[in-house]
Amino acid sequence: MKYKWFTAAFLSLCLIPAAGMLVLPKQQAAGNEHLTPKPSLWNAQTGWNADFLGDLTDYVADHFGFRQELVTANAALQTRLLCTSPAEDVIYGTDGWLYYAKTLDDYQNHATLTESEAQQLAQTVKSMQDYCESRGARFLFTIAPNKSSLYPEHMPARYLTEDADGNYERVLPYLEREGVNYADLFSVFRAHANVLYYKTDSHWTNRGAALAHDYLMNTLGLPHTAFTDADYTTERSHSGDLYQMLYPKGTQREETQVYQTSFSYVNPPRSDEDILMQTTQENAPNGRLLLCRDSFGNALHPFLAEDFRKAIITRQMPYPLEQVQEGDTVIIEIVERNLPNIFKAIPHD
Repeated sequence: MKYKWFTAAFLSLCLIPAAGMLVLPKQQAAGNEHLTPKPSLWNAQTGWNADFLGDLTDYVADHFGFRQELVTANAALQTRLLCTSPAEDVIYGTDGWLYYAKTLDDYQNHATLTESEAQQLAQTVKSMQDYCESRGARFLFTIAPNKSSLYPEHMPARYLTEDADGNYERVLPYLEREGVNYADLFSVFRAHANVLYYKTDSHWTNRGAALAHDYLMNTLGLPHTAFTDADYTTERSHSGDLYQMLYPKGTQREETQVYQTSFSYVNPPRSDEDILMQTTQENAPNGRLLLCRDSFGNALHPFLAEDFRKAIITRQMPYPLEQVQEGDTVIIEIVERNLPNIFKAIPHD
């Protein structure tokens, strides 16, 4: 009899996740996670979906009930007992540091760009600069460093680095040779005594974004608020993107800095990840800004918005350089790990 009760209890536990899909709210992606969309048997353009069963399996794996609770519990066990991350996109480092696995090629100096591609990338940026300047605009290009490029000391020792050039090291001399107006954030951050990236996030802190802002504006030679000297308050409210991917139901928060700004959004954004945001600041000393950015612009754009009467902040690809007008300032920001995406950003005729 006891075996029947055991079997019934075991089957009930197995059914709970499946039943949860029917009654619980839809699972939301955590951090940089991408969940499999609900599959369809029929597509109006391609017809029958021959991969439906495989797609359904992937969908169930991403959406079963209590998934995030179980993922969090599993991650807590593996990180504490084995000091390793079960999430394929998260590297578990020392002292609670987390790194984005997609930066590993850059960290190990495994260049994914050939010398020819690095040169072509620099020429592409130069062509964007020439286009903007032909319209009477200022142009500045900058690369946000990967966290592991600035703070490698917490990376697991098993990841060995080669004595070779990575993508950034290959591209940099070509940017200089082509005469690209480039702001070198690597040197600025490496020279700073304080840690300016979050331990559990792949991005810079607000203090880091403030430093980047000041350096970009100094490079442009434009009047601006010196945020590195400005007062700020702190609050323990930041949930890191890597932490969310590893522990989707975790409650740990990091300390973040809060600066006072007075710009306004034309339309309130749904989140900092919006493809397009527009801001106004009547008392700003400069005209209009076009900021073409990636996720590092989430923390950067509020500082820049404070310095321009109008700002267009976009994640659009290709970059909408056709919007550039005389007197504009154009800043293109891209993180080190995304450098190859410059080829996707070429404006189409």
